[in-house]
Amino acid sequence: MKTIARSGMFILLMLISVEGMSGGETAKEVLEHIQKKYESISDATLNFSQEVTLSRIKQQQRGILFLKKENKYRLELERQTIVTDGRTVWSYSSLNNQVLIDNYRDNKKTLSPENILAAAPEDYFATLLGEEKLGGMNVVALKLVPKKDDGILQSLKLWVDDSDWLIRKAEIMDINEKSTRYTVERVKLNSGLDDSRFIYQIPADVDVVDLR
Repeated sequence: MKTIARSGMFILLMLISVEGMSGGETAKEVLEHIQKKYESISDATLNFSQEVTLSRIKQQQRGILFLKKENKYRLELERQTIVTDGRTVWSYSSLNNQVLIDNYRDNKKTLSPENILAAAPEDYFATLLGEEKLGGMNVVALKLVPKKDDGILQSLKLWVDDSDWLIRKAEIMDINEKSTRYTVERVKLNSGLDDSRFIYQIPADVDVVDLR
């Protein structure tokens, strides 16, 4: 059930605008701009690709993520859908033909957008890595490393388009050396997503496991 919070947090970081990065600003100041921009975002819809690498084995898939403030997420992957309205979490697997239902749990260690952005920059070492090329565009790379071991995240790297200051890609490295890269292909902000999107309608003829 932690998947939804982790995915939502990292992908949301990729759509947030970074203002004023040029002109010699520090990584700390960049994070403060990210926090300020996040406050102006009420909801978002993202189409993305994901690449997971562990021990040289790669897995790729595409998905769509709907986000709304107050811990509302809907993550639709090729074989899995995860939905939360901030109170209940539904996780549907087409391979298992099963829906798991549980209570949503939020605490300071949960990797949600609210928690990660509220913590930075106080809880993370941030470094500007310099300019790179990404898909023909000029980007600036930024790396975050937790000041304290949180048991999950080793580091987070962001690639920021220096023409519009949108974060185009993120790479998460966990404590098991598993690398997960998210690349945003399309994004729509503040479209007024209805709360009903974050309540999962359970399909007929599936196995339901209620963990509450």
